[in-house]
Amino acid sequence: MDEGNRRRIEEYVRPLAVGLDGVTNYGDVPRVVAACEKIAAGREGLDSDLLFLLAVFSGQERWVTRMGHRSRTEIFLSSLGVPRKTLQALFRGLARFQEQPATPEEEIVHDAVRLEAMGAYGIARLLAEGHRERSDFLEIAGAIEQAAAAILRTKQAELLAQERRRTMGEFARRLREEYEEFAGGPQI
Repeated sequence: MDEGNRRRIEEYVRPLAVGLDGVTNYGDVPRVVAACEKIAAGREGLDSDLLFLLAVFSGQERWVTRMGHRSRTEIFLSSLGVPRKTLQALFRGLARFQEQPATPEEEIVHDAVRLEAMGAYGIARLLAEGHRERSDFLEIAGAIEQAAAAILRTKQAELLAQERRRTMGEFARRLREEYEEFAGGPQI
């Protein structure tokens, strides 16, 4: 797939990727694509077109699988010359990469999405989501710990996650400690 077609696909996804949740923005798509490239670096035997498509559509699984949207997406991608076999692998992969990745490309996207939710960037996203959902600080600390404990499937992603996990663990620990320090109220 050439750069022109990749740009057209990104333009197709751009309006879908601007989330109504107040947190998601299109910038997340290129970040996941870049994370996939970093995780995949040096690995042989990967279908780079499938990996790109899975990465670009990774936040749009629900939209793409809804009535009419899948066929619209298939028609669009077919018009760019994406082979039927790749389209089938894309839709299979979108349905399972989050919980049960079955191919190396799905594992890479699985890990890239989880890395995106880790480290300082992940903490900032979780704080924004927690604010939107009116979560208290202990709930946010729990969400941070949960994101830091995400299971990764590739050795490269695990290496990239090490410092991110430490950052999140330290932040959650300190958030809990500082919250509980004055949780009892005044002792005057």
